Amino acid sequence: MRERTGKKKSRLESWLKSATTPVFLVSATRRVLFFNAGCEQLTGWTADEVVGEVTEFVSDPEPQSLAAIINSLCPPPEVLAGREHDVPVFLPNKNGTPVARLVRFVPVTEAERVTSVLGIITTMPVASHNQPTSLALRYHAELSALRWSLKQRYGLKTVVARSPVMKRVFEQIQLARKTNVAVHFFGPRGVGKEHFARAIHHEAESSPGAFVPLDCRQSPHESLEILKRLLHPQADDAPTTSQNPRTLFLVDVSHLSRDVQERLLTAYHEEEKGTKGRPHLPRLMSSSTEPLSEAVAQDRLLSELYFLLTPLVIEVPSLRQRMEDLEPLAQAFLESLNRGVSRQVAGFADSVWPQLHEYQWPGNLDELLLVVQEARENSSGPVVDAKDLPLRFRAGLDAQSVGPMRRNMADEPIPQLESHMMAVERDLIARALAQAKQNKTQAAKLLGISRPDLYRRMEALGLSGGD
Repeated sequence: MRERTGKKKSRLESWLKSATTPVFLVSATRRVLFFNAGCEQLTGWTADEVVGEVTEFVSDPEPQSLAAIINSLCPPPEVLAGREHDVPVFLPNKNGTPVARLVRFVPVTEAERVTSVLGIITTMPVASHNQPTSLALRYHAELSALRWSLKQRYGLKTVVARSPVMKRVFEQIQLARKTNVAVHFFGPRGVGKEHFARAIHHEAESSPGAFVPLDCRQSPHESLEILKRLLHPQADDAPTTSQNPRTLFLVDVSHLSRDVQERLLTAYHEEEKGTKGRPHLPRLMSSSTEPLSEAVAQDRLLSELYFLLTPLVIEVPSLRQRMEDLEPLAQAFLESLNRGVSRQVAGFADSVWPQLHEYQWPGNLDELLLVVQEARENSSGPVVDAKDLPLRFRAGLDAQSVGPMRRNMADEPIPQLESHMMAVERDLIARALAQAKQNKTQAAKLLGISRPDLYRRMEALGLSGGD
């Protein structure tokens, strides 16, 4: 009897392995155990390449990579908890365009414990949009499709957006990737200016080299020392390595001291006069929170340096100006936190989105990332729930709802003074921390108080005081 059962099992495995219907098996620890001929034919990847790899609930920016196909097989956390799910995916292909497919994830249990997950890949039904799919899983699939679209159209793998206001930014970034001219970004703090600069650097059509950011708010002495190392020209016959600086990114360039500005100008003017063959100096990119023409008008920036830095100027909008990007950005931030960790979180509960849309986001993308990080840490389920949103976010939302003085003040209820002031103070501290990227010393300076005072106020308000 045992021998007959073993033969049946062997025949079943042999049939599944050669079946044209794509079928795969993933362990409870998210390791790929089985990848049949149907999967190989559909994706272009072989079982030898895929089996044994660990999957993560992540949308990969490079859809023709091995990581992309492996992660598309990752079951949502709800399935690992014992619930069967149909999930729309943007299935990568090794040799061609990704295709939309539906994956049915079926938990396999032994002794009431999920030991593995069976995946069956089918074509997307016509009426799939009417099926009860959670927003979390839908946004996961949409993020994959969006990444592929941006990669195909603009060559961008690390930037996520779908709003009309970002179309101009993408077209300028695409232009910057194909040239070696200086690029200047301006916009509010926290909108991702350095991220865009890095995207241009890493995806540019030029030789390899390092991306070096220089904070222009630091002391002139430190800036000069860094510039001396970066701008010292190599010998003509010195080999170029990936460690040599290819891009110098001047952060808050309008705060650069006058002597450092002059040193920078001198170096690039000398380079311009004496260039023979390949250039020695790194490409210039810079950022500011104001149009640089204002810094020139106020005599804080040399006009010659202004012209050196601004052949191409890219204005980056605030998050409030591109709220159509909120869902893919939040989903992308969350999925990036799934990399390399055992606990995977699929997305956000439907109740979270109205609150995220209502918030003003004074700290822009930096603040959104911080909120997503803290919410993920607070969560214990397969998705982030509204109750998981951090205290400082909810306090800021409450302070927002208090708003400015209303017109019909006599008809409005009077809030308790202490709770009202605490809400306002929480909001100001949260905004300062977001702008300072959680640097307590810098946040205290923005608030006009000492660092110990900031800690005492944060402790009194129930905000985290750790670095």
